[in-house]
Amino acid sequence: MAESTKTGGGVRCVITTPEATVLDTRATFVSLPLFDGQRGIGHGHAPFIGRLGAGEVRISGEAGGAADAVRRAFVEGGFVEVGQDVVTIITQRSVPGDKLDAAAARADLERLRSSTAKGDDAIDMRMRAEETARSFLRAAQRKG
Repeated sequence: MAESTKTGGGVRCVITTPEATVLDTRATFVSLPLFDGQRGIGHGHAPFIGRLGAGEVRISGEAGGAADAVRRAFVEGGFVEVGQDVVTIITQRSVPGDKLDAAAARADLERLRSSTAKGDDAIDMRMRAEETARSFLRAAQRKG
């Protein structure tokens, strides 16, 4: 179920998966993992649409929380639309920061590294899966 905070300033951040809207909150700043690097979004940011990479979304200064608190979530690709102080993230998978498990992420990465792939398509898929697993592990290790 989505968590929602509708009051306050800054930007509204919405994270949606095919199953549900997993987050709907207001914050002062949102940092996104685009496919070609990080991007920060604050109040009054210019509108854009971008392709997400696998990585950590950081939501700072969430309404109703401490001003210096940061909420984290791992997203696995997708798209982001920014417009009129709304950040809408559409992703295949989103894992809240408090649910990230470094040991399980490390085991998954090791399993991928030890697997073999034959053929260009299979090798490409394995390499993408490995990069996603490395991003997930980095996010899980930052959990604190």
